[in-house]
Amino acid sequence: MGYNTLIHRNLMNYVFGDDLKFFVKFLPRLTNREEFSIQIENENTGITTDEAVKASCEHDALHYISQQPFTKEGEEYVAYLEKTFNCGWLPLGEKYNTFKPKECECSHITQELITQTAEDILSFCK
Repeated sequence: MGYNTLIHRNLMNYVFGDDLKFFVKFLPRLTNREEFSIQIENENTGITTDEAVKASCEHDALHYISQQPFTKEGEEYVAYLEKTFNCGWLPLGEKYNTFKPKECECSHITQELITQTAEDILSFCK
């Protein structure tokens, strides 16, 4: 793991800690049903708005639960988690998550934790 990744991860852990509501405020892109609906209609993606919202929330939940930053390496770890737990963007197709999965420790993560965290993220985005 590179020095910059450690710096980002430590900063993220310090800044977000266990405060999911605070974490949501700093997401690179907030989950927005209307934006997804427009994007899906314009791009004819073949997925529903509900699928996109769920995938986005699960993806962000994995960042939060695993404490992975929004860097290339963090996205690779989250792609691995999406593949492992069959959630987030990857199950909808590799075009939705183009990062190559990179194995990481995930023994503390459960499907139930991902689902609950994703639901909490969605409730904060409304």
